[in-house]
Amino acid sequence: MKVVYEPAIPEHLPTLYRADRVHSEAVAYHGRLTTEESTTFDTQGFLVVRGSLSQAEVEAARETLREMTFAEDPECGSIAFEGRIQERLALTIPSEATPSKSQFSLGTAGESMPPLPKEERAQYVRKFMDFTAGHPALHALAFHPHIVSLVEQLMDETPLLYQEMAMIKPPQGREKPWHQDHAYFNFPLTQRIVGVWIALGDVRPENGCMFVISGGHQAGARSHFLRRDWQICDTESLAMEQTALPMQAGDVLFFDGKIPHGTPINRTEEVRWALQFHYVPVSMVQTSDEERLEAFGSEGKGAVC
Repeated sequence: MKVVYEPAIPEHLPTLYRADRVHSEAVAYHGRLTTEESTTFDTQGFLVVRGSLSQAEVEAARETLREMTFAEDPECGSIAFEGRIQERLALTIPSEATPSKSQFSLGTAGESMPPLPKEERAQYVRKFMDFTAGHPALHALAFHPHIVSLVEQLMDETPLLYQEMAMIKPPQGREKPWHQDHAYFNFPLTQRIVGVWIALGDVRPENGCMFVISGGHQAGARSHFLRRDWQICDTESLAMEQTALPMQAGDVLFFDGKIPHGTPINRTEEVRWALQFHYVPVSMVQTSDEERLEAFGSEGKGAVC
């Protein structure tokens, strides 16, 4: 298991996440997307679906993640800790491990968990990756027939699970700056990547809900830079009309891999729990780093979503 100590990043401008629009139009799950729903996804680049998961499934997934934050071995490929933990571990992290600008989206990697009591360590967990094999409740959602069916309808091809992440935002948890997920993946721009973001608790702007640029996927690749992360320039983000996506526990957000999106700092005292999966068509063929960086910007080699 890889242990990642993310760098501490400065706070974002308060105006960087504005609810110019608040989206509250979740569609009810009914097995097949209507023509209108498919068109909405094509046009705005996202669709929020309500009712595809049971309360028991959501609670089981959230409890699994909570247990993983306390575990000595969370049975995953990697675990990432908030940059704030570096202050707490100032005497145990070698000075030469201090990340430079070029490491903002990579962090400082190791193989051992931070030497803190598990109750304190859990407060800094930000992300797990590659965990479905060891956790039935999480595997069940990644391969949930309702989710996979809708993804297949959106990409009009059999989907393949390509990436699995648990996105945890503890109290005062860091921002994930504006970006396009496709900027992290070596896949052709002409191919549709479908992201699935599952709210495991109620999310809203105050605790770090998703903000998107509705329809922004239609502009294609945008230049990304290493600033607080591998991200779209703040100046560009500030100029775009933003849509906040508050969601209820169990809501599922389907989004195009090219839609610009981000999440602000969690300003509450509660943990924001979410799962995120990416699916690609089973026929997808990978391209090279060079092709991706030519489209999205040369500073992104090795960046991890």
